[in-house]
Amino acid sequence: MNAIRQYRIFFALVCLSMMLELTIADANANPKPSTKTELAAIDAYITKQMKDLKIPGIALGIVQDNRIIHLQWFGVADETGRRVTAQTPFRIGSITKSFTALAVMQLEEAGKIDLDAPVQRYLPWFRVADEKASAQITVRHLLNQTSGFSTLAGNNFWDSQAGLEDAVRHLQTMKLSQPVGTRFQYSNINYSIAGLIVEVVSGQPYANYIVQHIFRPLSMYHSFTATAPAQEDGLAKGHLYSMGLMIADAGTTPPAYLPAGFISASVEDLCHYAIAQLNGGRYNSTTIISKDSIAQLHHPAIPVETIRTGLKDTYYGLGWVIGPLNDTPTIWHNGDTGRFHATMIMAPERGTGIALLANASGLEYLISVDDIAKGVLSLLEGKPLPKGSPTRTQYRLVYWLVLLTPLLLLIGIARGWKRWRRGDFAGLKNQPNGQRKQTVSILLMAIPNLAVALFFMFGVPQLTSLPHSAILILYPDVGYALTAGIAIGIVWSVVYTALVLHVKPRYGKPPLAHAEPSMQNIDAGTVGNG
Repeated sequence: MNAIRQYRIFFALVCLSMMLELTIADANANPKPSTKTELAAIDAYITKQMKDLKIPGIALGIVQDNRIIHLQWFGVADETGRRVTAQTPFRIGSITKSFTALAVMQLEEAGKIDLDAPVQRYLPWFRVADEKASAQITVRHLLNQTSGFSTLAGNNFWDSQAGLEDAVRHLQTMKLSQPVGTRFQYSNINYSIAGLIVEVVSGQPYANYIVQHIFRPLSMYHSFTATAPAQEDGLAKGHLYSMGLMIADAGTTPPAYLPAGFISASVEDLCHYAIAQLNGGRYNSTTIISKDSIAQLHHPAIPVETIRTGLKDTYYGLGWVIGPLNDTPTIWHNGDTGRFHATMIMAPERGTGIALLANASGLEYLISVDDIAKGVLSLLEGKPLPKGSPTRTQYRLVYWLVLLTPLLLLIGIARGWKRWRRGDFAGLKNQPNGQRKQTVSILLMAIPNLAVALFFMFGVPQLTSLPHSAILILYPDVGYALTAGIAIGIVWSVVYTALVLHVKPRYGKPPLAHAEPSMQNIDAGTVGNG
């Protein structure tokens, strides 16, 4: 009996040891970073980043295993000193696209939309410049960003007050930059069209649909599709980085871009949204969409260009970006309205979600908030903080290059004008190889100035994927610098050419070394001095 008992005890201890080992292994594979120490380190990290970047206000939310484990807010919501809270609405920019995609999927589940049906089934009048391409674009192409609309073309409505339908009707003369369905091109207008389809199919305005079918079921009571109610609820004031200063400014709200980037939401509400995304479409006892539809939304459908984004192994789904961040598999999206920046990251394998909202933006620090959110993800996983994105450095370089170039052009003008006044070009034609020297002088000045003007006119819009009109609205300091650079570059090239070709006589008396002395001059000078 004693031997049997000892064997039973030994066997029980072995089983217990195996269970403990499996539990520890599982804990190491899927950590639950919710200790006060870890969260305090995250808060300290954000506080430091805010101070370094001069961001007025930030709101942070973290979810783990379908519950909110951390809500924290930092700084002020506006210039009055009002504090940010977990319920303060912020503009969330292009995170809005995931709401539009979700709305389309809800209607797909209801049998009202077929993702692979042409847009013309729902908008029979829909046209682009290419008649054949007009009939080929499907709803899925819109949501996957493979319709053929370029990023630049998709930003043509920042200075427009046209509504959804008017904006989409204006596309009838627009040329696609790529064949339909062949290449990812992030374009806001895709989601404007998708938002209009939601309106037509559901029979209610896009704004109302989102409130009724997404906000209310998810208890998102501090989220809005219109500006006035958001302001009544304490919408944070946006801020613009400009030449090292932080300027309070509400920015613009073009109606055509509501489904692409102009929902407002609090960080607490976005945590509810993240839970539904991570929990197969369910939040608490409410299901807004099926697990299968969530899987489609998160499915990596089309590779994202890596040259400009710096992203590797990254794909676009339906309103979401799918790919690794800091070597962690994630589903994420960011958003920017020129005065606000937002980032939402989900790590489904770990059941973790992060929402980070900031009431500041600008071309110089366009993706700085994204880097902060990635840092939070690293701290949650016990990894070293990531290095700043190279793209962030590129944006800063472009920003200061554009701002300083007009000043350099003005210095060149001052030097050229001084040379002309000094008479450096006088008699140039009469010198040996004078005509060649004259031509070289013109080209050395005209070519750089015209190159700057052309780069500002065409190159910068291509680099930023923003037309000049949009840059003036989103980043006015950059827009004014571009305008000045274009004007100076073209005008001074013409004026300088005219100055060299039509030289004025030298000012003042010629140098004595080149004058023949005469007794008359000497006598006159002597008498005068006497």
